[in-house]
Amino acid sequence: MAAGPYYLAFWSRRTTATVLPASSAAQARQRATARRKAGYGNLVSVQRAGAADTRLIRQGLWVRRRRDGTSPQFGSAESRRQARALRSRYRPWL
Repeated sequence: MAAGPYYLAFWSRRTTATVLPASSAAQARQRATARRKAGYGNLVSVQRAGAADTRLIRQGLWVRRRRDGTSPQFGSAESRRQARALRSRYRPWL
């Protein structure tokens, strides 16, 4: 990925965002629509990645950010454990 600012693109049929390196929100929106994959649905919004997300991106880690701004990657160990358990419980339907 490029070293510039990162944006998160949110889709109507995905629960998590797609990371896009771009110099502006307009450029990120253009790149997101060009790279859209089948099943993602429509582009809902594009937001600039925060400092914590940018750190994860630079480390090469997957960024999971929900449309409401929350993230299952941050928080207490107990809250992350509960999120993992919930995902595992519904895995066959995901």
